[in-house]
Formats: sequence, C-alpha cells, structure tokens
Amino acid sequence: MAKMAEGQERVSPEFKKRLTELIDESQSSKRAFAQQVGVSKDVIIRGAMYGIVPSLQSLIRIADSLDLPLDYLLGRSDSAHFYQSETGATFHIRIVELSKEKGVKYSQIARKMPFPNSYFYDWQREKTLPSLEYLRAIAEYFNVSIDFLLGRTDERD
Repeated sequence: MAKMAEGQERVSPEFKKRLTELIDESQSSKRAFAQQVGVSKDVIIRGAMYGIVPSLQSLIRIADSLDLPLDYLLGRSDSAHFYQSETGATFHIRIVELSKEKGVKYSQIARKMPFPNSYFYDWQREKTLPSLEYLRAIAEYFNVSIDFLLGRTDERD
C-alpha cells in the first residue's frame, strides 16, 4: 500500500471494496451517499474508485453516520457490530485513562511506538488526533480497538 508522509495509509483496496459495498447497499449515487454520510462527494469518489483513504475526521464522520466500527469501514474486520459510547470519552481522555490504568508514562509507551513521546504532549495540548497508523499502534499497545481509543465506543475490542 502507498503511504502518506505521516505514515497514514493512502490507498487501500480493502477500503475501496468496503466503501463500494456500502454505496451499493444504500442504493444511492456516490453524490447522494456522500450527502448521507456528511463528507464531500470527492472523498467518496476517490475512495470508491481508487481506494484513497480520506482523513481520519472524514473516516470518523462516515463511520458515525453509518454506525460502523472504523476497522469494518477500512475492511480490516468483517464485524459491523458497533455500539456508540455513552460516556462522552475522547481520544484525549482515553489515552490518559489507559496510561493510568496500565501504570505507564507516555515516555514508556513511546519507546514501543513509531513516533516520539513528544507527540503525546502535542496531542494533549493541541487536542489533535494521531494519524490512523499511530492510532493502530497505540490501540495495539493497550489491547483495545481504535474506536475505543477514540471514544467512539465503550467496548474495548
């Protein structure tokens, strides 16, 4: 798969296949599907035609509107079961909770990650989100799903 500069997957045949299936199931045009899920038609067209994975924010918007887990949307899981979080947790809250729960500091986590520990502080201070690749690495470290890490669900896996 081609990669973006920050390590996020750029092109994914699995995403292309899953997105095409979802569009077909909706019995909508790509334009209507884009409106339904709240992203631009260009995001949907690039994804359905070329497998170009959109930004994390667009992925979340699509998954939220369809009540799907991100791993299902990306074609990494065949389980479409998803239960929205009732706690209002966010990535920024979850990373703090998981670190405390495991009794580790960001510097300890970062030693096992493909990025420096300063990123944790940047994410906390700026309230930004990591790339999809970094989210996967953090989720694997804590043995939770990306959706749990992002606060989209309260189910850990």
